[in-house]
Amino acid sequence: MTKRTLAFASGSAHKWKEMQMLLAPYGYEVVLPKDLGISFSPEETETTFTGNSFIKSKELYRLTGIPSFADDSGISVPALGGEPGVYSARFGGPGLNDKERANFLLEKLGTNKDRRAYYSCVVSYVDKNQEVSFEGRVDGLIAEDYDDEGKFGFGYDPIFIYPPFDKRFSQIPESKKNTVSHRKKAMELFLDWLQKQN
Repeated sequence: MTKRTLAFASGSAHKWKEMQMLLAPYGYEVVLPKDLGISFSPEETETTFTGNSFIKSKELYRLTGIPSFADDSGISVPALGGEPGVYSARFGGPGLNDKERANFLLEKLGTNKDRRAYYSCVVSYVDKNQEVSFEGRVDGLIAEDYDDEGKFGFGYDPIFIYPPFDKRFSQIPESKKNTVSHRKKAMELFLDWLQKQN
């Protein structure tokens, strides 16, 4: 089987590893902009996950001519009008770390009885013929405090409770979390579509 190359619009080695594991069985090799010697940090100016995902995949395809994909993801809390949404990575202003951002969200939500939240991930793909996107979502609840004990996850995982497991994402090993995560759901739709293209 000849390997086909896909460019992944990300600088994250953590995400690259996850994507390579998902795509390798289908005969794809995933390369990052830095592997191609490209400095890559397009400004994400859209107000939706789909819009920001396409900014990245379109720009990488424009620069490389290699079929490119990107993901954009975050957490949304209906009681906060959908915040932080696309601003998940910079919620609360610049300079905050993951824990400070999560605690800022807890403070904003306060004692609100509506603790519903969901993670969204949109994967977009661009090549010379098409532009498509796929969305995955996982629903849960915001805890009332920050989990300092859990060894897993990152970002908002220490305050995100996943009811089917009755645990926070920070307490669920990555291999198990990846069976239900928003990124896994979006990638499954993408992989299913990719296989039908050949």
